[in-house]
Amino acid sequence: MTTNELERDLRTALRETLDAELGPDPRWADSPAARRAAALDRSRRRWPLRVLAVAALIGAGGAAALLAGALNQPPEARNGWIAYTVAQEGPAGADPELDIWFVAIDREPRRVIGTDSDAVDQLCPAFAPDGRSLAYGSVEGSGWWQGDAAPAPYRNAAVVIADVADDGTVSDRLTIDVGDGLPPPCPVWSPNGDQVAFGVPRTSSINPTRSGEGSEVWVVRLSDRSVSVVPDLLATDLDWSPDGSLLAIVGGVETASGEGVRDGLQDARIHLYAPSSDTIRSLDDTQGASFLTWSPNDGRIAYAVREGGRQVLRILDVETGRQEVITHGFQAIHGVGPVWSPDGERIVYQRMVRTERHEVVILTPGDRSQETGLAREVVIPPDDIDTGLFPWRVTWSPDSRYLLYRAWSYPNGYPTACCGLEFFEQQSWVAVSADLDGPSVVLTETDAGLAYDSPDTMRVPIQIWGRR
Repeated sequence: MTTNELERDLRTALRETLDAELGPDPRWADSPAARRAAALDRSRRRWPLRVLAVAALIGAGGAAALLAGALNQPPEARNGWIAYTVAQEGPAGADPELDIWFVAIDREPRRVIGTDSDAVDQLCPAFAPDGRSLAYGSVEGSGWWQGDAAPAPYRNAAVVIADVADDGTVSDRLTIDVGDGLPPPCPVWSPNGDQVAFGVPRTSSINPTRSGEGSEVWVVRLSDRSVSVVPDLLATDLDWSPDGSLLAIVGGVETASGEGVRDGLQDARIHLYAPSSDTIRSLDDTQGASFLTWSPNDGRIAYAVREGGRQVLRILDVETGRQEVITHGFQAIHGVGPVWSPDGERIVYQRMVRTERHEVVILTPGDRSQETGLAREVVIPPDDIDTGLFPWRVTWSPDSRYLLYRAWSYPNGYPTACCGLEFFEQQSWVAVSADLDGPSVVLTETDAGLAYDSPDTMRVPIQIWGRR
């Protein structure tokens, strides 16, 4: 879509909002743009009813956008920019370029970091807790296989800290060099914004047969750029305690006894690292952990662990060591494990419903079933098992009112071998109301790639919705 078409669609969306508030403009009612908007609205009625309030069509390259209904949203819903990564075709058939884009419920999508031909991948954006800074990973060389062609080796991996102005302008402030031969880091902010932590995998964090030997976790104090390194730890997830004194790390380490390798996935556990004293404590009772989330209100950690071929969610009280199961017996291929809501009341996770397709589940740890003792759950299923929204990643808005999906759908139905359907996969960012009776806020769709990580980095889509 051209820039003129983009502007026309934005005017269309804004006009619809004003019509709802003030009544239609006679000059608008019979215009071609109004008729096009009506046709577009009819085509969208297959989407779940919860995706109503604001829609945005985005794309890299021919960037197309449509934002509708933003002015109808209550002020408390406006939590600033959402940062995400878009993969687009590189020049002359080169590897895809990964750039960082911003969108907000009242602002059109736009690229803020990267260009069409800079030959640098920028990804894993994370807002600081105050929303005024952005940390992201940067690397040259894609690490992706293109057909039979081997990927270009990684070079100049770094974490970049940038300032974010109120209008969304981004300016790099600090670059933390990580080295060559390493994938782009995915930084995680401490609660007060004075430190970032990230994994430095020497072997792939998605390869279950590799050990943690040589891999590291870095903690960088931004005031003086000092780096603390946790050695021989292949991290699959990181999260800070609410007061920032401890960094919880899921990962595997080498044993010193020679009795075998404790691996990053098959034999992982939770480790608690204290940057102030440069000490680490391993929690052996958490063996088999894969993903974790720290309660924002207290010293509890919820984590995923595999038992008997299926996933279980547990809550661990760090001070007492007491553990309890909050749900069990599910499977997942995608996702980032459990994610605690910023208000500390609920946990969201996703589970498989068929093949790679997932549904989203919200559970309340403080509300237990008397029959099972497990946390009560609310399921947000896809609207349709063959066409509906299926999330790769799910996280929360800063006010805990919305769930942000990075998802895909099958607009023309799931492909079959028999029926010759024209098939393509539509990729989306959708902010879905955590209250099933409430409206959703943002819908983005594109046939460009919406990247969520690289082949070798942690799956960390947290802190991508910044506070305003």
